[in-house]
Amino acid sequence: MLDVKRFAAALVAIFSLAAAARAAELTVTVDNIRSDSGIIRLSFYTSPAEWPDKSGNDYGKVVPAERGQVVLHFDLPPGIYAINGFHDENGNGEFDTNFLGIPEEGYIFSNDARPVLSAPSFGSAAFRLPPEGAAIIMHVKY
Repeated sequence: MLDVKRFAAALVAIFSLAAAARAAELTVTVDNIRSDSGIIRLSFYTSPAEWPDKSGNDYGKVVPAERGQVVLHFDLPPGIYAINGFHDENGNGEFDTNFLGIPEEGYIFSNDARPVLSAPSFGSAAFRLPPEGAAIIMHVKY
């Protein structure tokens, strides 16, 4: 006779192991943070259609800013990602710019991709997260 409780527990264990096996650890160091005011906000993108402001996933994080650097850890499916973010120094939840559109707060792009009159392309910020995981450094630009 089938023990339903043991069978269900075995299924949960198998699916948990399979999910863990599919995750890759990504360590992101955000450095060049000029103050410990406000927050650091990072958003993840998996396609050019989402980039740069319509992230279709919930991998992003918001952490308190720390002068110098913050280190964040993510467990993600292996694949192609691009990250953007900013140092929301005044904590208003928005990326502040002046009347000409020039940033008033620090911005962050993976691969240290540089904006030229608008956000850099998805391709210039994209990186591959292999199954064994990776570590990247992103520098805040003010």
